[in-house]
Amino acid sequence: MLNRLKGKRKPEALEARDEESLSRAYHFTYNLLGRLSDRTLPLFKDLKPVLDQSGIRAAFKAYVSLIWFSFILSTVVSFVVLLILFTLFPWLMDMIPIVRNFLQFPYFILFSLVLSLAVGGSAFFISYSFPTYKMMTRKERLEENLVYTSSFMTVLACSGISPERILRSTATKDPKFLLSDEMKSIVGKIDLLGYDTLSALESETERSPSSLYSNMLRGFAGTIRTGGNAKEYFLNTTKQLMDRRGVRLQQFLDTLGMVAEIYVIMLVVFPLLLVIMLAIMASIGGTMWGVDVFSLMYFLVFGLIPLLGVMFLVIVEMIQPKG
Repeated sequence: MLNRLKGKRKPEALEARDEESLSRAYHFTYNLLGRLSDRTLPLFKDLKPVLDQSGIRAAFKAYVSLIWFSFILSTVVSFVVLLILFTLFPWLMDMIPIVRNFLQFPYFILFSLVLSLAVGGSAFFISYSFPTYKMMTRKERLEENLVYTSSFMTVLACSGISPERILRSTATKDPKFLLSDEMKSIVGKIDLLGYDTLSALESETERSPSSLYSNMLRGFAGTIRTGGNAKEYFLNTTKQLMDRRGVRLQQFLDTLGMVAEIYVIMLVVFPLLLVIMLAIMASIGGTMWGVDVFSLMYFLVFGLIPLLGVMFLVIVEMIQPKG
């Protein structure tokens, strides 16, 4: 039991350390570039709702400061590194024909500045797009685990316990299988910020990127407000989610059948016909597009077919339902 408790505390301690380090980074960048970020906030007005729905625990101004800090830091560091490379290792740069014309004194500084601005722009784009990526992954996770969370809450509602206890019981479970971390946010607003259950549920719907999750919480809040039967509500909600999951699985099976037919054509029939054709050409002699026939056969067997196989694996991984 002690070993299990230790094993559970280690991930929580690591997560706490990560969150603490991130909060320090946000605090440091805002103290350093707070005035600059405040002036440029209107340029990032589209980022604020995405940041709220991404689940990133950072204030809007602090994250804008982090974006500018990443741009400035990457630009300065890359500029210094390029100047050192141009100064200490000119023979490396002379090997590149495009760079060879910029090795004179005024030009290599300008060339280094342009490259460093490109690196800084890439860092700016990555840090600006990261909340969108987090929002999409959070939405996917919410919709994957919502049916399991709704089923668990249905069991609790059938037991006749109160709505607040349903939220608290769900928040204590493993976040790998249920949306317990999302429920912890609701419970935290009740315990720490003094929200009532309805206000906490409505506040959570505003920062949810998933319409399914928002509708479930909104319906739960409406059931509490009108004094409805939570058992019937969760039974109907879980049935609808399971039906939706069944439709998605059926669509995946139909798509998988089509992909299987394309796989047979591209990786069985087409390579076989091509090998037969190349073997006949090799017996006659000659080349194809100036390339030896045996070289084409080696490329087909050891290059094209494995590449197509990996491509089909990626396609199947992308289209299959998660969870």
